[in-house]
Amino acid sequence: MTIYLAGPWACKPLVREARAKLEAAGITVNADWIDLHQDDTPMRESAYHDLEQIRGADGFVVIAVPGVKSEGKASEFMAAYLWGKRPIVVGARTQNVFYYMDQATVVETVEDAIDALHSRHRENACPVISAH
Repeated sequence: MTIYLAGPWACKPLVREARAKLEAAGITVNADWIDLHQDDTPMRESAYHDLEQIRGADGFVVIAVPGVKSEGKASEFMAAYLWGKRPIVVGARTQNVFYYMDQATVVETVEDAIDALHSRHRENACPVISAH
């Protein structure tokens, strides 16, 4: 399973820690922005690249840090939602009005996100067989 991991640019160490936990749980994280510096890639190119990675992922996880302004992850969240990625929010729901939507799963920890991702993966991989 591959996910796109979003989070505040200003909190990259926290996002890298989340990536390490996700990868240790067997989840591939496809989000190059985490390792880039501000001026590594032109902004326009970065935006399109991020959208490609979101579209190609099986799931979407966003790290929401209270009090940290971060417009990019809000746009990424909406793209993931519109492409049917069933976003998972780790942290504060209050950061974005769209985190209150029924399709968004809000969890407290990265470990909870891992459990939710594995649960969804099992649901999608194992169709229910009826005796009827």
